[in-house]
Amino acid sequence: MTQFREAHAQLASAQKAQTGVSLYTRYVNRPLGRVLASVCFGLRMTPNQVTALSALATGAGLALLVSGEPSPLRAVGVTVLLILGFALDSADGQVARLTGRGSAAGEWLDHVVDAGKVVAVHAAILITAFRFWSVEPIWYLVPLAFQVVSVVTFVGGLLMALLLRRSAKETPTTPANGEGRARRPSRARAIALLPADYGILSLSFILTGWPGAFVVAYSLLLAANTLVMALLLGKWFRTLSARG
Repeated sequence: MTQFREAHAQLASAQKAQTGVSLYTRYVNRPLGRVLASVCFGLRMTPNQVTALSALATGAGLALLVSGEPSPLRAVGVTVLLILGFALDSADGQVARLTGRGSAAGEWLDHVVDAGKVVAVHAAILITAFRFWSVEPIWYLVPLAFQVVSVVTFVGGLLMALLLRRSAKETPTTPANGEGRARRPSRARAIALLPADYGILSLSFILTGWPGAFVVAYSLLLAANTLVMALLLGKWFRTLSARG
């Protein structure tokens, strides 16, 4: 217990910046990941093992979703597993900080698993809708479109971080116009990003026990994610263009 408390306190004092993340990530996923990271650290798990556990939890949730008729109990199980998988995705990096065992290979594995989740979650919805739900065939385009939006946003964000990192190495001078200075996290932005947070998508699976309600909620999330994607892509492109 002492080891858990010490690890948890150490992580609490060295969290990532809160700028650019939604309220769910800020107040739910990262704190939950901090608890799980402290537990995993006590169990002497490596960051890669935590990443694998995250993939396992998410895979188990999606397998549960596609394996049988919808019910409230199944919906709860799916939601819990997806939320756990997402929290473990936060925990692996925190375990790396605790153990000092972060690596390029570990970061690569984390992103590969994340990419797999982005594709698999919408594929599972499509399969489940085809097998068990009474929806018009044209609705099958919704999870396919959501998959495209999610992949484009995910890859766009990764490339943005990579290119900014490379740009910072090539031009290490202090940015003009206040760029690079720490910004206070915007609550309005954190709220606006909620629909695009994987955690909110995970929570929406509680409605899969009532397919009609889930279809409406999921379709609304697609619309919101499409808007967020368009805004983010425009912002990222302008930022990179300004850097030449």
